[in-house]
Amino acid sequence: MADDILIAGIGGQGVVTAGDLVAHAALAGGYQVKKAEVHGMSQRGGSVVSHVRISDSGAIYSPMIPDGAATWLVALEMLEGLRWLWMLAPTGRAIVDDRRVPPTSVILGGPSYPADPAGPLAERGCILCATEIATAEGAPRAANTVLLGALSVCLNLPLEAWRRALEECIRPKHLDVNRRLFEAGQDLARRTAANLLTG
Repeated sequence: MADDILIAGIGGQGVVTAGDLVAHAALAGGYQVKKAEVHGMSQRGGSVVSHVRISDSGAIYSPMIPDGAATWLVALEMLEGLRWLWMLAPTGRAIVDDRRVPPTSVILGGPSYPADPAGPLAERGCILCATEIATAEGAPRAANTVLLGALSVCLNLPLEAWRRALEECIRPKHLDVNRRLFEAGQDLARRTAANLLTG
């Protein structure tokens, strides 16, 4: 198995934590892993991207995913999903939160937020109500965990590896809610996102 996973969002959404979780799960599952982050003006709500490359069959020479080669795009905001959609391989799939956060340029009167960001994204995967689910559990900033639960259904990593990753990456006081949200993401993917597996 080899997967190149691009995780995209804005500062404060837990992009780096999500990348850490995937990397830890892959390591716990016995895979080789390389990981890198690219930070924009993350303290001001700028774009943040995490590259996670995993393989069980050969060396990984660079932590950066080549252009147009990502097998998975996990986007924590719809505009960020559109921004990085070009990184997907022809058979790559997207898992996107339906949250919309207008960037500073839009707020200041620049280009408008896309009227229908869902269309192009839905064609390449699925759009999930991750923030809504996390907010209902009192943890809106843990929407990333919902999306990773959905991703876990699609990757060939054992469930125990994901459980270990949660224990290693999440603070103890937040662990229980993140476990619930991870399971909610798995359930949501199984119920509503069959196109993720069929492509």
